[in-house]
Amino acid sequence: MFESLRKNIQSVQDGITAGLQRLSSGAPTPTTPPDGTLPISLHGGGADLLTMYQSQWATMHHMALQNAKLAQCVADDISCLTEECETQHSQLLELRSLLAHLPNIMAQLHSSLTTIGHVRSVLEEVEMGLGDLEATIEESVMQEEILDMKMKATLLIECRQHKLNMLHNELSAQHREKLAAAEQRREEDRRMRLETFSEQFQEDLKNYKESGTVGDRAVAPVLTKLEDVMVEDDSSALESFLQDDSQP
Repeated sequence: MFESLRKNIQSVQDGITAGLQRLSSGAPTPTTPPDGTLPISLHGGGADLLTMYQSQWATMHHMALQNAKLAQCVADDISCLTEECETQHSQLLELRSLLAHLPNIMAQLHSSLTTIGHVRSVLEEVEMGLGDLEATIEESVMQEEILDMKMKATLLIECRQHKLNMLHNELSAQHREKLAAAEQRREEDRRMRLETFSEQFQEDLKNYKESGTVGDRAVAPVLTKLEDVMVEDDSSALESFLQDDSQP
């Protein structure tokens, strides 16, 4: 744009200079005839002078019109240049304002970077906390499973212990009943033996008094039944067996 404006101004200057040169070169210079006489025809000389002035005026008018057009072009270029300068000036002012706010922007940027770093560290801590929480949850689940298994084992042991206690009580009752029955049978056998021995003694005594001798008696073998087997009073072995069986 500056180059075109310079060319327009240069062309206007060249046109004005050329017009002035033509005017200066076309002006009549008074001359005197060599012999000192006047011109032959004054009428013809005035017409030539008038024609020359008319031609120069027409040339100047044409050049003035061209200069006016060129001046208008220059004015348009100047207006465009003014607008462009104002636009660039406003842009420079805006850029200056932005540059003035640049320290604040940089400070905010540094603050944002610091905040991002803090948030990153917090996220890392949260991630570690989540890992610990997950491990704690897994450990809690395992402990719950272990407690559940212990409770089931305890219930099973208690159930078995209850059954063993019932069996122990039942066997103890049966043992006591058998002991009582055996004791009763021993008492009956003892009583029967005493009665038998007493009868035999009385009979032997009677025979001795009558004959003075005691006869030998054949002792019949006594068949022992399972019910007649004497049960020992010492039940420590049975109690020890029942205690060992009742333990889980």
